[in-house]
Amino acid sequence: MLVDIEAIARHYGGKVCKGNALIPTPGHSARDRGTAIKSCAQAPDGCLVACYNGTRADALAVKEMLRADGFLEAESGRALTAAERRSIRQADLARKRERLAAEEAAARCAADLWRDASRADPAHPYLVAKGLETFGIRQAGRDLLVPMVDPGFRLWNVQRIRPDGFKLFGKDARTAGLFWPHGVHMHDGKPSAGPLVIGEGFATMAAVHSSTGFGVVAAMSARNLETVARAVRKLFPSRELIVAADDDRHLGKNIGLEAAIRAAEAVGGVMATPRPETCLADSSADFADIPRGDVAGRIEAARLGE
Repeated sequence: MLVDIEAIARHYGGKVCKGNALIPTPGHSARDRGTAIKSCAQAPDGCLVACYNGTRADALAVKEMLRADGFLEAESGRALTAAERRSIRQADLARKRERLAAEEAAARCAADLWRDASRADPAHPYLVAKGLETFGIRQAGRDLLVPMVDPGFRLWNVQRIRPDGFKLFGKDARTAGLFWPHGVHMHDGKPSAGPLVIGEGFATMAAVHSSTGFGVVAAMSARNLETVARAVRKLFPSRELIVAADDDRHLGKNIGLEAAIRAAEAVGGVMATPRPETCLADSSADFADIPRGDVAGRIEAARLGE
């Protein structure tokens, strides 16, 4: 049974491109269409799923979602033949090659955009609203540009931030494992003094750097936090790491806090929260939301285990 790619794309707010339904990976932004679904007659359930901004577990979760929504039949339990396994591997490799080529092209576009951009305007509405400085970013037209690099510090993507705060990644660009670093190294290439603080968004980490002077790394999403933290630990095996959590208690499931806990545990770091647990249940915040005078205190409290 082949799946209805057009129907899947419509149902999940995606699009069809080169025979693939490109849809948002569950838990990611609706604009981040990082999951590709393709019909495959050799697959027992009629399709292949790849999550380019997730893991194999995410791909399996997408298949369960498709079954729950009636796009796939229940698993038959039939074992694949050798020919079927070979065909699936070949199709998966071909799609990965296509994806890598698209990411390379997007990286070139990001490099051109970054090279041609100007200094960020301190009076940009987003910076003024958040009370942020212009370090580590540039501007193209009315959009702020936040560079996103891999652990080798190669630029792969640029996040655009519009005056109203709307954020957008580059088309077909890589996001998994990328981060925005600032103050991580000195001008001579040596590591900067003090700990590194890792968190989610640009504004959050810019606020932390402004208040503490510590080097910062923004993973750009909660789901990317542990991956980036592990990469930073490999770069700095003995450096003190602090994970600055987004407190998303208003969502019911505190995604930001849970991601920060996992990241801190994975790298032997400590976790800092923008507000104490004793605050009101609806007092969600990140470090860009609280008074700058409180930011350094919350970070230091985490270092002291308070």
